[in-house]
Amino acid sequence: MVENNSFPTVSQNVIEEEDDDDDSMTPQQLFQCLQQAWLNEKYSPVLLKHENLLVLATFELLDDIEKRLKSSEHKTTSFRWLMHRTEYNRLYFILCSYIRTRCFKIEEYPAAALNSEELLSPEECVYAHTYLNNMKHHLKKTVLTELKSEQQQTDENALVQLLPKPNLNEFVFFQADKSVNGLVLTSESNNTGAPNDVLDIKSDDQYIMQFKHIHKLIVEKEIHLV
Repeated sequence: MVENNSFPTVSQNVIEEEDDDDDSMTPQQLFQCLQQAWLNEKYSPVLLKHENLLVLATFELLDDIEKRLKSSEHKTTSFRWLMHRTEYNRLYFILCSYIRTRCFKIEEYPAAALNSEELLSPEECVYAHTYLNNMKHHLKKTVLTELKSEQQQTDENALVQLLPKPNLNEFVFFQADKSVNGLVLTSESNNTGAPNDVLDIKSDDQYIMQFKHIHKLIVEKEIHLV
């Protein structure tokens, strides 16, 4: 039985599922996974797949820590309590920043986000549809009404083409979690029939490269952005 002045920390306790299967994750592992998901999302020019299970597990951990903090008999006076309060704030900040980053990308590229709805959470999908519909209405009101009558018949969907799209040619820094041999660096300007460049990536080494070349490696969790 856990006493009221004991708190789950990132270095102790285990988040166990009801069936106590092999998918259990320690708070330390949860924090590291959330932090890496946040950095990948932060530095990626496109939306990555929503880490739904990771987010839910983090909310559960935060809720558990908060309840224990409130029930502690040594509120604000114990160094242990202050340490766990700081830990709670850090975890909460990363989770909120992860969610805000994804919302920003949806607002920046709503059409692109809805072209890959499988990457969105249900709540993000609703938000993206609502935002895009409002954007269409705004463009129709501010753009089409200023055109000649025959041009005002333009399909609303054509207005979506005016919205910005993610830049896959953007350069990003990344570190390899495992060695990858034979990464092909395709070039759109290579129309001469010359072979594309091929690169071998070594584990733990850091590189800078255009995002389009490594998008698949991020999805497969073979590398992470830094």
